[in-house]
Amino acid sequence: MREIASILALLSILQAAAALNLFVRQHAVKKARLFSTCLRMGSDGNIDEGVWTHADIKWRLRPPPEMPRLEKIKIKAASKAIHAELVIKGEPIPPILCPKGGRAELEGFKNGKKIAKFGLTTNRGPSAPPIDETVLELYGVDQQFGSPGIGAIIYMFVEPEFRGFGIGSLALEAIAAIQTVQGCDFTVLVADDDGSGKLIKWYEDAEYKIAPKLQDVLGSSGSEFGVTMIRPTSVRADIFARCQIKW
Repeated sequence: MREIASILALLSILQAAAALNLFVRQHAVKKARLFSTCLRMGSDGNIDEGVWTHADIKWRLRPPPEMPRLEKIKIKAASKAIHAELVIKGEPIPPILCPKGGRAELEGFKNGKKIAKFGLTTNRGPSAPPIDETVLELYGVDQQFGSPGIGAIIYMFVEPEFRGFGIGSLALEAIAAIQTVQGCDFTVLVADDDGSGKLIKWYEDAEYKIAPKLQDVLGSSGSEFGVTMIRPTSVRADIFARCQIKW
């Protein structure tokens, strides 16, 4: 029964994410805005336009939007208190401190403007038989040492005028860093690209794999809410030297 409840909880989150993505697509403002282009030196020595790194974005980890305002205030006060106490004691500041509740929103800022937001789970979620089978089939990992911990990406949104700068790829790395700290072994998501295949290919380029056995439990039959995908949750050892996430 516990496994069924876990599956239903993940399904509820991902279905809500699909509805939110649909709303965003239908109501996104499509007017052009002026913004400065970030310039980087490419590997060939030429200037590449639009190649961003973590240094170009300020990341902030916040409670999910649906959390009551009073609870958000309490969490913010608690995080500041923890930070101050560690500074006073001379102890190291952890790179990540996730808000309680098991969900959070990662926000991306450029020059003080919020340009992107990403929903994610922040707890090491329990696995389920279809996930265990998928992990074995796709990665050859059996469960002799226990079931894997699961994290999920609920939604990803970048303001239209800031797309094409690699922000989504940077966000995947930042989310992986957060979920790695939280003890997740694999990350799952539902890719809804209206059947074009472009978004699925983008995730595949980011090393996600299509997971058909998870379609019914995390997405929906017939791919109504998108295609379910999975990837090991891992990051480079220098991630927090390159990626600063304010909490």
